Formats: sequence, C-alpha cells, structure tokens
Amino acid sequence: MRYKIQNLFTHIGRTGLNNLLSLIALAFFTVLLNTFLFIHTSVYKELDLKETVPALVAFANDTVVEKDARVFADQIQKKDDILYIDYISKEENYNRAEKQFGSLGSLIKDRVANSNPFPASLEIYVNSANGSRKRLEEIAFEIESNDEIDDVVLTGQGILTDLFHQTNRMTIASISITILLTFLIIRAAVLKTAQNRHEEIQYLDLIGATRGHLRIPFFIQGIFLGFCGTILGLTCFYLLYCLLTFQLGTLEFLPYYQLISIVVAGVIIGLFAGIFAQRKYFKLFRNAM
Repeated sequence: MRYKIQNLFTHIGRTGLNNLLSLIALAFFTVLLNTFLFIHTSVYKELDLKETVPALVAFANDTVVEKDARVFADQIQKKDDILYIDYISKEENYNRAEKQFGSLGSLIKDRVANSNPFPASLEIYVNSANGSRKRLEEIAFEIESNDEIDDVVLTGQGILTDLFHQTNRMTIASISITILLTFLIIRAAVLKTAQNRHEEIQYLDLIGATRGHLRIPFFIQGIFLGFCGTILGLTCFYLLYCLLTFQLGTLEFLPYYQLISIVVAGVIIGLFAGIFAQRKYFKLFRNAM
C-alpha cells in the first residue's frame, strides 16, 4: 500500500512544470466560465424581479370612464401573450405619485388641489417566455392604435428578456467549450507524464505489476488536475468578485450549488480524461512492443 501511494505521488510530481501550466490553464477557463455564469445568474435575478412589474403601461384618455377602460382591458387581455391587466384609476395614480415623490409630492398636491393631472392606466403583464422587446413593441403599437389610449410605455422587461436569452446562449456555449478544453488539457498532461515515466512503467509491467497498479495513477492525476484547477479558478474568481464588490457595491455571489457543481464537474472530467489518457498510452505501449 505504501509503495502504491508513493507511485501515485511520483506519477503526479514527475512533470511538475507541465502540471503547473495545466492548472493555470484550467483555472483561467474556470474564471471565464464563472464570469458567464455570474452574468447569467445576475440577469436572471433581475428578470425574476421584473416579473412583478408590468411589462407595459397604457395611459387612458381622460374622456374614458372606468367602465369603458375595464371593457377595453378585457378585450385586449384575450391576446395570447397577455397574462392579465390591472386597471389603475386616476386617484390611485395620484396617490402613488404623492408617495413616490415624498415631500415634493405633497407640494405638487397642494399646487393641483382642485384637479388631478394623472391619467388612469392599464398595467399589462405579459408572458415572459414571449416577452422580447420586439414583441412588446408590437403589442404596444396595437394597443396605442386604439382611441381609448393616449400612450403606451415599456418598463424595460423586454430588454432584460432579450439580454437573458443572449446570456443563456453564451453560457451554454461557454460550458461546452470549457468542458472540451478541460478534457483535452488534462488528457494531454496525463499523457505527457506517462511518456516521461515510460521506462519506469515498462519495468513495472515486466516485473508483474497489476493492471490497477499501472492504471490508477492516470486516474488520480486526472482527478487531481480537475479538482485543483477548478478550486484555483474559483479562488481567483472570488478575489475578482471581492474587488468588484468593493468598486461597484454589493453584488450577490454565485449560489453554492453552482460552485459545488463546478468542482464536481472538474473531478468527473478529470477522471474521464485520465481514463482516455491511459487507454491511449497503453494502446501505444502495446503497439511499440
């Protein structure tokens, strides 16, 4: 057992510089992946908060009474993309403005004590799956073309939805590329180590070393590189996160399940890279013999 452990450390330490460069490369790709995940998670959280806010606000004419406005809301609510519509009266918008502006709102209220300058409005909630900015603009144009409506404004949910879809595609692409590059880097590092130990491995095979004794160091080195590379990358990314937090204010870090998933993925990729590396090496070794 002691010799097997020594064999593992000898295998890993034989090409120390090569392993070090591999760890640096793995850490770099881990930082890039975490950056995409961080942006994607942040946009998703903002979009989740935006779902509590109407995607569109349609302002009704002053000549439109509440009954007519509600009838109009029921008509346009039948559109597939619209989830529901809230009617906000002139008085409620007036009270909202007073609360929003605080002391300035009280001053405005005193100036317009005998009239209400705020129109009634329809707060329109749209299915977020189809809430791209282009689609929201189409809905706004359709609603604004009615005589009951003076103006329709977008609250910004469409921009966030488009940004979320873009970051989603970029994150999927970055995950795929990172997995492939991580696999190739670890596989190349393990093969390089095996080539440097070729005479020693050949000697061990001649004196009757078991199959597991010869192959386990490949797996362990792959796992070691995958684990340490992701840990180093996460550490570097956390330092960058602390720097950004100091410069830009409070930013929420990646959730724990994502961090654990990254480390576990690194270990699994390292294991498979070690398996493929040992298959490649022993296939070449048999052909050479």
